[in-house]
Amino acid sequence: MTESVRTTDRPPAPTDVSTAGPRIGALDALRGFALCGILIINIYQQVVFRGEAAGTSSQLPEAVQLLFYERFYPIFSILFGIGFGIFLRRAATRTSRPRVVLTRRLLVLLLIGVAHFVVHPGEALTAYALAGLLVLLPLSYLGGRAALAVAVLLLLVGTQLVVGYGPIPGLLALGYALAALDVPSALDRRVGRVAIAFVVCTALAATWILLTVSEVDLPFLNVLGGPGGGVSLLPPLAGIATGLAYCCGLLLLLRTPAGPALSAVLSPLGRMALTNYLSATALFLLAGPPLGIDSTVDLPRIVGLTVGIIIVQAVWSVLWLRSFRYGPVEWAWRCLTWWRRAPIRRRGAESPTPLAGTA
Repeated sequence: MTESVRTTDRPPAPTDVSTAGPRIGALDALRGFALCGILIINIYQQVVFRGEAAGTSSQLPEAVQLLFYERFYPIFSILFGIGFGIFLRRAATRTSRPRVVLTRRLLVLLLIGVAHFVVHPGEALTAYALAGLLVLLPLSYLGGRAALAVAVLLLLVGTQLVVGYGPIPGLLALGYALAALDVPSALDRRVGRVAIAFVVCTALAATWILLTVSEVDLPFLNVLGGPGGGVSLLPPLAGIATGLAYCCGLLLLLRTPAGPALSAVLSPLGRMALTNYLSATALFLLAGPPLGIDSTVDLPRIVGLTVGIIIVQAVWSVLWLRSFRYGPVEWAWRCLTWWRRAPIRRRGAESPTPLAGTA
């Protein structure tokens, strides 16, 4: 991709649906699905453990540790990388300096993340923005296959070496590489490959669960140390494999008779992913203390709070998108990215389905 795509220096207003391209409905559904899983862990960390992230993973119920902890943020991270890759490609059709626009987009996200961090320590947006600036921008000068090679290297070598970021840089790079290789747009035509990936990733996830339950150690997967020491690569890699298994499983379910119902619930959540991620923090911080949630044994109330927030956000996302093109935070992010006001209200003939709207 080259910077000089257009002859004009002034980008058109971000209002024309045709210039932005159609949304990929499966990605919206995956975003909505990831939000639901992330919410469970955030409630435990911010409501039950009151933001004391250190050492809390071992205090989680075993089922939550095995099936939810560090299983959904890899999905969200990959989707962020895909989103930025798609954004950069489409921005290149509207401005001669797409990377400048992407940089502004990442800086705005960083500001949002810093504000969110005040009430939600450990939130992910600041890490995504910083890793995006450090990884995605340089990566954008590479082709899809080269970007994929860098992503694999970051995941295998950088997972424990990039202090404070873990696998996030590698996952963002992986998402960007998938976008550069046009994988998202080919999902509907690659059902067989999705099924194979589902079987492989499920087998890897099941093997990790078996090893964990059996308390088997694999020292050859340790880094920063020799056998019996160092930091094991197994937990983060298992989390990525499990997250990918969830993704492939959902993609396959979307092609079954249950697909329309799943999409109707998850896609609106995903279209307003940033708004819902931020508003979920407000909802569980406000509702958690009155419910008296202060221990992992409060499982019924934790489940009730989680399900309640998902229902509220699913309903309000559908209602909001009937009248508006974007979620409120997504709209503000878009306006600040392009530095001009975008119309937010729908025209009477516009459809609110997941395939309508702009990126």
